[in-house]
Amino acid sequence: MPSSWATPKPVCRVSFFIAITRSQTISLAYLGSTRSWTPLKVVGDGSFGTVWLCDWHGTLPPKTPLSPMQCGAGARPEWAGKRLVAVKRMKKRWDGGWEECSRLKELESLRAISSHPNIIPLYDSFLLPSTKELYFVFESMEGNLYQLIKSRKGRPLAGGLVLSIYSQVVNGLHHIHESGYFHRDMKPENLLVTTTGLADYIPTSPMATSGAPPDKDVVVIIKLADFGLARETRSSPPYTEYVSTRWYRAPEVLLRSRDYSNPVDMWALGTILAELINLKPLFPGAGEIDQVARICEVLGDPNHDYGRDSRDRQIGGGQWLRGVELARNVGCTFPKVCYDIIIILSRL
Repeated sequence: MPSSWATPKPVCRVSFFIAITRSQTISLAYLGSTRSWTPLKVVGDGSFGTVWLCDWHGTLPPKTPLSPMQCGAGARPEWAGKRLVAVKRMKKRWDGGWEECSRLKELESLRAISSHPNIIPLYDSFLLPSTKELYFVFESMEGNLYQLIKSRKGRPLAGGLVLSIYSQVVNGLHHIHESGYFHRDMKPENLLVTTTGLADYIPTSPMATSGAPPDKDVVVIIKLADFGLARETRSSPPYTEYVSTRWYRAPEVLLRSRDYSNPVDMWALGTILAELINLKPLFPGAGEIDQVARICEVLGDPNHDYGRDSRDRQIGGGQWLRGVELARNVGCTFPKVCYDIIIILSRL
């Protein structure tokens, strides 16, 4: 943590008035409203922006609740009396002014997707005229799912906790899709987490005996974040080839398809669930070709050679003509997987 945050003091004061015209364009003028905040610590630093946990001294939208970090048994005493928010500063200079900012995909999607308990809310956004820097003000959260998984150090999550996390992610993702958008960058780092205490979860393992004691584990709130790559479902392809972190990328994206939609989010959701259970990535490919090979090792290559099981279900990956064509276009050949391995995996 930079030494400049060691003794925080208010350093950012901006007076703006935000006027929304009939065409929903936003202009900034130096009038009465004051924004001021105290940076507490850096919580994220990426290629496009830096995020601070801050104590907010200005106004927020009416009925804005306290951060989950300040509620419940998990609230830390040092947060008492503060108004915690996450302030994100974009690194790009926006010389085109607010009109240019308003076309930013992240801002468009955050405005279009209505409030939901499992989606991080945007409280405010503004452009600093002196530096042409764009700022977002979000609800603050404790960390992310990647950090939670790493903190377990190999200790499995209680089955009930996995179900809780999964259901919250599904609810948030369903709301995004119902709003006409898909996320395109689903990964543990973009699922924000706040722990609010401990709970007893009913054992869900099939090996658990009758009357087994409950599994004690943390209670978490999950919220989907980082909509920088989100797109409208009805928008016209082609889309960017390189989206999402490789390990969570759907096969069609790995094969350089530029015509895809919300199923890529569902693929990522499945890989995240597997990681929650195993505490390690499901397909940790070293490159795109290796990623495809690892997927085939688990799911089989896309053909009909493996037949069907006793329930008449396709064994292995099944035929995928579009995938074969995509692979051919990029010079990739699906690796053949041992028939016996596929049969064994299909029975698990």
